[in-house]
Amino acid sequence: MIAINVLADSASLRQWEEYWRSVGGEDVLFAEDARGEAVAGFNIRAAGTKIIIDRAGQIIFRDSRITPYEQLRALVERVL
Repeated sequence: MIAINVLADSASLRQWEEYWRSVGGEDVLFAEDARGEAVAGFNIRAAGTKIIIDRAGQIIFRDSRITPYEQLRALVERVL
């Protein structure tokens, strides 16, 4: 899983990573999108957007609302 910080001007990547680790964000690769390439490429309009991409590169899930952990886990396990 990759978590991308698209709000680089509001917090450093290190601060963001420390926060997510403190709330149980283990086994996650953290990255920063300082130039907005991920935002533009995936047409992200809201903070907290979750996108699940299968092995073929197809988006199988996209949501910018609160999504139950169990739902996300089931979707990720399906594409593994």
